[in-house]
Amino acid sequence: MEYINNSFQGKKVFITGGSRGIGKEIADAFQECGAEVIAPTRAQLDLADADSVKQYLQQNNHNDVDVFVFCAGVNPKNELKNLKLEDLTLTFQVNLFSSIQLVKEYAEGMKKRGNGKIIFITSLYSCVTREGRIPYTSSKHAIAGCMKTLALELAPYNICVDAVAPGYVMTEMTKQNLSEAEICEIQKCIPTGRFQTVREIADTVLFLASDMNQSITGQTIYVDGGFLCK
Repeated sequence: MEYINNSFQGKKVFITGGSRGIGKEIADAFQECGAEVIAPTRAQLDLADADSVKQYLQQNNHNDVDVFVFCAGVNPKNELKNLKLEDLTLTFQVNLFSSIQLVKEYAEGMKKRGNGKIIFITSLYSCVTREGRIPYTSSKHAIAGCMKTLALELAPYNICVDAVAPGYVMTEMTKQNLSEAEICEIQKCIPTGRFQTVREIADTVLFLASDMNQSITGQTIYVDGGFLCK
């Protein structure tokens, strides 16, 4: 980890969703490695409001950010018969549209410097799904497609664009969306026999954002304890 630690001295990292859960762990990990971390609160940057995103970009410098991490997300749970248009609209605005709004601006500074790392935190649901996850799964599949397209567009500028897809991680969102019985059943399906830790996700992000990564781009890295192998 020493080499990775040295990769972030004097670097500036922007992260959404950095106030709790996986996002907070990622933000803390970058700070431990000496990076300057910008992690706006919801009051400063409301991803559910396109105008708030626009205002944030107008009021804050985004030309000197070395690493962009998009970790925020919402996950309303409703089966088709109860699904509302508002669920889809909110989920896509927070999980996808706001990320494109932001990365469009932050990528410009990276292009001028000829270097940068862009990382989206997605999910197993960018590959698989379960009942009642139409908005969330659809948005995560869309992010995966967006990531691959950006990787192609930004490769000539030495910018790597990747996604980290956590498996089942014991966060507040997990507890909110899964019952204890469901958690026990899912754990039985994970080859490693446990849920992943937030630090395991953060360490993967650190590697992809570090100087050790010069050629991994357009990829989704699944940190799932082998779940998708079964």
